[in-house]
Amino acid sequence: MENVVTAIFDVESEAYKAFSEIRAMPFGNGYGVAEAALLKREGDNIIVVDSIDAVAVTADDTAAGMVIGSLVGILGGPFGVLLGAATGALIGSSLDSADAVNSLSMMEVTAAKLYDGEIAIIALVQEEEPAFDAAFEDYQTTIIRHFAVDVINEVDLARDAQADLANQMHEQLRAERKAERADKREERSAKVKAHFEEIKAKRAARKATAAEAREIAEAQFTSSTKEMLGTE
Repeated sequence: MENVVTAIFDVESEAYKAFSEIRAMPFGNGYGVAEAALLKREGDNIIVVDSIDAVAVTADDTAAGMVIGSLVGILGGPFGVLLGAATGALIGSSLDSADAVNSLSMMEVTAAKLYDGEIAIIALVQEEEPAFDAAFEDYQTTIIRHFAVDVINEVDLARDAQADLANQMHEQLRAERKAERADKREERSAKVKAHFEEIKAKRAARKATAAEAREIAEAQFTSSTKEMLGTE
C-alpha cells in the first residue's frame, strides 16, 4: 500500500534524529520511503528544513519529488495559509474534533495541526500498514496517514483552487483599480468644473465691480455737470 505519512513531533531534536535515520535507511522492515521532507511551521509559513528523494539517487529524475514536493509547495504557499486558518477554526469549533479530523483531507489536517514552531516529517511510503510507524516508535509523535492516490488528487484539486483563487484576486484587483480610476475621473471632473465655476464667479465679481464703478462715475459726472450749469 502506498501512503503519505505525516509524523508531527513533540520534541524538535527528535525530528532531526528520526529524519537522519530515515535518510540512512529508507527501507526498513515492511516499508520503503520514496520521498520525505522535514517541515517546520514558522508563523504562517511552512518551510522545508530538509528533504529526501530516493528517485533522484537512482538518477531517474522524471518523477523526482513529484508527490511530497508538490504537496509541500501547496502547504507552504498562500493557499496553505488560508487552508490552515479555515480548518483550524473548523476543528476548534467542533464538538468532536476526532470526527472533524477524520472527515478532512490530508492537507487540511496537516495545515491545521502543525502549529507555530512545530516540526514534522512527511513521507511517501510503500508499506505493509502500518509498518512505517516503527521508524517513530522511540519518539513522541502524532502520526497521520492517508492513501497516496488521495493525496495526489488533493494536490491537483488544490492547484486548480489556487489558480481559481489567483484569478479571482486578479479580477478583484482589476475591478478595484477600475473603480478607483472611475472615482478619480469623477473627482478630477469635479475639480475642473469647480475651476470653471471659480473663474465665472471671479468674472461676475469683476463685472459687478466694474458696473458699480460706472454707476459711481456716472453719478459724479451728473453732479459735476449740474454744478457747472448751476442747475442744482
